[in-house]
Amino acid sequence: MKNEMPNKTCIMLVDDDSSILQTTAMILEEEYNVLTCSGGKEAIYKFDDTVFTVILDINMPDMTGLEVFEVIKTKNQYIPIVFHTGYDERERRIDIRRHFRPHAYVVKGGDPEQLLDTIAGAVESYKNILENVKLNKTLKERNKLIEEFNRSLEDKVKRQVEEIQRTSRLKKYVSPQIAETIISEGSDRYLVNARKLLTICFSDLKGFTEASERMEPEDTVTLLNEYFSEMTALIFKHGGTIDKFIGDGILIFFGDPINYENNAERAVRMAIDMRKITQELRKHWLEYGSSNIDICSGINTGYVTVGNVGSEAQMNYTVIGHQVNVAHRLQLEAKAGQILITASTLKGIENMIEVEEIGNVKLKGINKPMQVYSVIKYKGISCGQND
Repeated sequence: MKNEMPNKTCIMLVDDDSSILQTTAMILEEEYNVLTCSGGKEAIYKFDDTVFTVILDINMPDMTGLEVFEVIKTKNQYIPIVFHTGYDERERRIDIRRHFRPHAYVVKGGDPEQLLDTIAGAVESYKNILENVKLNKTLKERNKLIEEFNRSLEDKVKRQVEEIQRTSRLKKYVSPQIAETIISEGSDRYLVNARKLLTICFSDLKGFTEASERMEPEDTVTLLNEYFSEMTALIFKHGGTIDKFIGDGILIFFGDPINYENNAERAVRMAIDMRKITQELRKHWLEYGSSNIDICSGINTGYVTVGNVGSEAQMNYTVIGHQVNVAHRLQLEAKAGQILITASTLKGIENMIEVEEIGNVKLKGINKPMQVYSVIKYKGISCGQND
């Protein structure tokens, strides 16, 4: 018999003894919808997904309960099956549990409450299993969607990784404003290897090495950080690109990644401002006993190679070439507070700055003497060089 009680959980009761089948069903029907079967074949035929637990007799004429167990488990591996049998021999129970692993083994004729408790535990266990199965199915579906989504994005992400790396590097070299402009325009054409006409500036602190020998390490670091912070702000203000910090020196270039029409003018204006700010900082550096520190700069304009140089583990966006070496040698030649420039840098800005002609100078490591000028001031503006 099958009672239609939609609010109750359905369980299956299988027994070939009609009196036991009826009596047991009456006990269970207070809590469950009981689907009764008088034999194993009937149970296999009627079993479906609405059943939450099977109570199964073992000794039946058409099929044994053990045979029914194996068939039902092939249909639903998770369904709890409780053996309800007259077999009370301990060894027999142990053997059945070892080989078939039922949810429970209940002897007929025992306390009805024991049977009810056992079935309640089986039903609750199956509900938890179904919930877990449902959750796992949902997770698998979501994971599948995520995998498909990731696959569709893989190429796009791969293309963007290099872009992100380039823009991250970019923000280390140029001002945030320039970086944002480049990023908004698309940076594929920026930070690439090329030969370009640039203006190169080397600046260095004269007297810093000697002063640092008398300073505490903490004071040395504080002084340098203060100096570099001020210089970085000036470099970005004038549109320069920081190549690298070298000890107490800085290598800067103009014309890449943004090319201006007045790269040389920007470089000279920057050097003048750097000299002025450094002289203001010197008053503060007296606290460290470092009044003799001053800046010197060398500026040159010419064609150089600019791009990413290094290894896969470490890359730097830098400038290399003869014209870079010239700027460096100029800086080494410069005295404290002096800004030395070449004729190629002066060309086109002669009317903007006042210079002192140094003449042909043989720079170390440079074969031919070069015409060198010392920047006195930006016309109409005193540039702060020591007399």
